[in-house]
Amino acid sequence: MIKRASLAGLALMTATLSPLAAPTASAAPAATPGYRCNYLVWDGGQQWVGNDDCTPVGGAPEDGPVQGTFTITGRSPAATVRCTQPVNSFLSGIAETPDRVTGYQCRRV
Repeated sequence: MIKRASLAGLALMTATLSPLAAPTASAAPAATPGYRCNYLVWDGGQQWVGNDDCTPVGGAPEDGPVQGTFTITGRSPAATVRCTQPVNSFLSGIAETPDRVTGYQCRRV
């Protein structure tokens, strides 16, 4: 006669053999690329400029065009803006670190 596996043993076997049975830790969302600057200045529209001691974070480029969504965080005032790429444009900002970063179509977050 064949011995029946206990319910606990069966559950353990299933969890070990099936990758779908065991919950996996969800991958943390990738950090949004961005910049930290001493000063954050608003132009009165949707353009924001980070000035002085700007450092790229999260894979943002040091110099040149910035594409896609990115953030600029100012130390003074302590604020963050999220900049996006306008529909009819190939870039969402310009990086000239460490001096300045200009973001287009930005909103405070």
